[in-house]
Amino acid sequence: MQYFHSKTFNPEILYAFDPWNESGSSCQPHTHEFLEVSIILEGEADYIIDGQAVRLGAGRVMLFNPGVVHSETQRENSWSHQLHIGISNIMLAGLSRNFFPNKYPILELGEHHSQFLECAWRVVKEFNNHDHEFQLMGKALISEMLVLIIRGLSSDDDDLLEQKLSKVEKRRQNLVNQTIYYLENHYDQEVTLEQLAEVFYVSPTYLSKAFREIVGVSPINHLIQIRLQRAKELLMTTKLPIKEIARLVGYQDAYYFSKLFKKYHGVAPSQLMLEVNK
Repeated sequence: MQYFHSKTFNPEILYAFDPWNESGSSCQPHTHEFLEVSIILEGEADYIIDGQAVRLGAGRVMLFNPGVVHSETQRENSWSHQLHIGISNIMLAGLSRNFFPNKYPILELGEHHSQFLECAWRVVKEFNNHDHEFQLMGKALISEMLVLIIRGLSSDDDDLLEQKLSKVEKRRQNLVNQTIYYLENHYDQEVTLEQLAEVFYVSPTYLSKAFREIVGVSPINHLIQIRLQRAKELLMTTKLPIKEIARLVGYQDAYYFSKLFKKYHGVAPSQLMLEVNK
């Protein structure tokens, strides 16, 4: 089946880092509210996944859906070099938000394995070297990795979860997908809940309720997140004045924009500009 919708597929990369784990290091049991892809690039490590212990060597790939309990330890006289990627804003057809259709966290990608690992090493290079537009290149590579995971899973139906959404839930998910796509392409304009509802021929109350249940925030709060994330990207990659950046992301009042930005990102736009230009 077709899991991705090209118009609405826009993953948010929360982090990508490649730690070198030394003998005796460990990570306590934990879960995520988002997807995490973990890859053993070199060496080997001991994982406990949903209570099951497993030793994984170089080249092994894991994908943890939200709620999957996992931990890792580095036994004595061993080491590992790993890549961990946190990903949010994933909406696949027939699945809950931020879920992939893998039954098991440890993946078998078959013929797509070598291409996947090649992308992983390129992600490491991009995020370590910080070349021009490295974040965009990293996002493109990680998107390719996600497609390769789907292709690998699709080669064996036994590796796939059954769709859990009813027809009604699928319609709601599609409405939310289309709303997110609209917001990502109109964030620089004035947008109200009533306007959104009119675009999609639903009531404002229905749209707001469906959006909150799937995304966790209201459509307008999601719009604010999109605007402020885009503003951060502009602050880090351009030398435009703050007033112009505010206007480009939909705010005519630069002072109000700066207050929102600091509340969301924890740092004022002016301070971020200074740090970037050091």
